[in-house]
Amino acid sequence: MINSKTQARIAGVLLVLGTVPILIAMALWGKPLMSPEYLSAMAAHPDQVRLFVLTIMVMGLSCAGIGIALYPVLKRYNEGLALTAMGFRLMEGPLQMVSAVGFMALLAVSQEFVKAGSPLVSMYQSAGAAIKAVNDWFTIAYFLPFCIGASCYYIIFYKARLVPRWLSVWGLASLLLMTISNMAGILDLIDASSPVGSVLCMPIMIQELVLAVWLIVKGFNIPSNTPSNTH
Repeated sequence: MINSKTQARIAGVLLVLGTVPILIAMALWGKPLMSPEYLSAMAAHPDQVRLFVLTIMVMGLSCAGIGIALYPVLKRYNEGLALTAMGFRLMEGPLQMVSAVGFMALLAVSQEFVKAGSPLVSMYQSAGAAIKAVNDWFTIAYFLPFCIGASCYYIIFYKARLVPRWLSVWGLASLLLMTISNMAGILDLIDASSPVGSVLCMPIMIQELVLAVWLIVKGFNIPSNTPSNTH
């Protein structure tokens, strides 16, 4: 059986893989996808798009794995919250896979658009806009299960003192900010990729990296009188 120290390290590594690669991908390969002329830009840089898609898949699998890695420890303190955390974090994997497929479909449309001579008005712009709109919605929707799942394990962290309470409070407060950004995006009050949306999401990204380092280096603070299950 894997001990709690190893489980903490696995969770820490997965937290890093669920956060750092996508930041690197956005900086290195995300420009064609963010361009106003995204069809032409994506067709001109197909390898960048494929690398970005690969990064999304890695992120999705890593985020789903976090719930699985944490569950054996969390269930000792509150099995209901532990299952909820695992279930919602597992949802992130399929959502990211759908997003990856969407980007590959958008790449195919962009290549056909260029082959057709980049017409000013055509079905390619309409198809691209539709796919991009769906992908943007999935990007927003992805954050909701993350916020619910992460909130569950931070509540357990706080109550059981598995990590320092300041780290748990930081996580819960940051998730509240991300939830506000997410709901505002769903209601079309702000653009999730706008500076305001980015600022609201930044605290949890930093916090999860700090948590990852803590878990890898320190592990969980498991009391000697650990309960088998507390509801």
